[in-house]
Amino acid sequence: MSMTRMTRSALLRGGAALLALPAVAPAQGQEAAFPNQPIRLIVGYAPGGNTDIPARLFATELARILGQPVVVENRPGASGVPAGQFVQRARPDGHMLLWATSASHSVSVVAMAPLAYDPVRDFTPITLISLDPNVIVSGPAFPARTLPELLAHLRANPGTPIGTSGPATSGRFAAELMRPKLGIQLTPVPYRSTGPMLTDLASNQLPLGIMGASTAVPFLRDGRLRAYGVTSLARSRILPEVPSFNEGVSPGFEAVAWSALYGPPGLPPAVVEKIGAAMREAAAVPGVKQWLEDSGLLVPLGSPAELVRFMAADIAKWVDVARENNLRFEGP
Repeated sequence: MSMTRMTRSALLRGGAALLALPAVAPAQGQEAAFPNQPIRLIVGYAPGGNTDIPARLFATELARILGQPVVVENRPGASGVPAGQFVQRARPDGHMLLWATSASHSVSVVAMAPLAYDPVRDFTPITLISLDPNVIVSGPAFPARTLPELLAHLRANPGTPIGTSGPATSGRFAAELMRPKLGIQLTPVPYRSTGPMLTDLASNQLPLGIMGASTAVPFLRDGRLRAYGVTSLARSRILPEVPSFNEGVSPGFEAVAWSALYGPPGLPPAVVEKIGAAMREAAAVPGVKQWLEDSGLLVPLGSPAELVRFMAADIAKWVDVARENNLRFEGP
C-alpha cells in the first residue's frame, strides 16, 4: 500500500483550520437534553486489552456522573480504523463516542494509506486521555544488559528483529525512528497482538520487542523480560530505573502511544464541554486515579484544541519518518 498523499504541511493546515472554525451553537434545548439515552462508547480493540480496560473504568464513572448508562461496545480489527469509521457516520448528539488511539488516529495515516477518513477533520475532538511510553525489551537470554550495550550490539548486528504489536502502532514507528535518529537498522516483526510477542520474547524465540510500558511492567518485575530504554522524553514513573533515549542517546527522541476521546463530526460545543468535564471528574475518582497511576500513564485530559494540536504534530512526525525511511506497507 502506498504512503498517504497527505503532506506534513497539509496536516498542519488541517489542524489549524479546525481550530479556526467558529463554534456551532447547539439547537434549542439540546444542551439540556444531553444525555437523554444510553451512551455507546466504541472501542476498536478486543475486550480485556490495555485499551478496553481503562475505557470500562471510565465508562462506569461517566454513567454515574452523566446519569445515563455508558455501554462499552468493542469493534476490534485493523488498528481501530473500522471503529473510527463507524463513529464517524453516527448522529452528532453525543450518544456515540469513540475511544481512539494513536494507531487509529495517527500512525494509520501512513501505515494504512489511503485512510478512509481524515483523523483531524472528520471527528469532533473531546480530550486527550492518556500517554503511554514504549519500552524496548528482550528475553532473559539476550546478550546485552544495558542500553549502551544494546546500542553497540545493534550497530554490530544490523537488521536485528524487533517485535511490535502491529504495523500501525507507535512501537513500530519508534523502531523506524531509530534509523535516522540513532543510525540503527532494525527489522520490525508485526504481531497481531502483544500476547504472542510476549510468549516469543520470554522463550527467547524473538530477540527484542517494543510495547507500552504499562503492558511490559508485570513481565519486567517477574524477570521474564529485561528493559533497556523508554521512548518518552522523561523516564516512566513505573520504570524509574530504565533510562529514556532522550537522556544523552538521542535528544528529543519521542514515540508514545496515546488514547483520546472523539465524537462524530458536528458534535455541539456544549456537549463536548459536558463530556470533557465528566472525563476529568471520572479521572479524579480514587479507584480510577490509582489504576492510572499504577499503569504509569500520563493523563492530560486537556481541551479539544490541545488535542488537535497534539494530534496534528504527531501525524506530521510519522509522515516525515515514513518519507525519510521510504516506508511501504502491504496491509493493516
